[in-house]
Amino acid sequence: MMLFGKAIPGETPIDDASGLKVKGIITRRELSACEAENIRKATVKYLAARPSRRSARFDLVWVRRLHREMFGDVWKWAGTFRTAPLNIGVPAHEIEHRLQVLLDNLHSWGGFGVEPVVQAARLHHAAVFIHPFLNGNGRWSRLLANIWLRLHRHPATLWPEEAVGESSPIRDEYLDAIRAADDGDEGPLVALHRRYTPAEE
Repeated sequence: MMLFGKAIPGETPIDDASGLKVKGIITRRELSACEAENIRKATVKYLAARPSRRSARFDLVWVRRLHREMFGDVWKWAGTFRTAPLNIGVPAHEIEHRLQVLLDNLHSWGGFGVEPVVQAARLHHAAVFIHPFLNGNGRWSRLLANIWLRLHRHPATLWPEEAVGESSPIRDEYLDAIRAADDGDEGPLVALHRRYTPAEE
């Protein structure tokens, strides 16, 4: 059963509202508004000022906590790795290992001369490809990438609302870039990150 109306392209459908903390939500617009307010608080916490390595540790415990901070006011399962398969993402039993490999790689990229925007694009794609949570993976991966940029004294990527919200030509380009990265071509996603990331401070 499809809840909260039809999912937009590229979005993981929500078929179980049993973990919903906020009562009385019927429409996707109402759900999106609740989630957006929760995400806003997490964004302010990490991006209003440059985060520190203590506040944003980029380890397994912290990346789960970030998801909980983004969605924990709305969903009981926020910050909990999924245990069931989805229509996208790695098998559930691989999530923790694949995330740990990603985080290990992330900490080494700078030493190989990979520029921050490319690091952010790779982190963004790999995190959403793993798809660790029941929902919110795209929004979590984009904030994860922005926190990494700010941690390294680089401006955050300013995604236009049309790229991450309702169906639009910009969102279609974004989804095409994600799919290209799935197939091993990170160029289009890196180009989008460059387009929407201000010059280095």
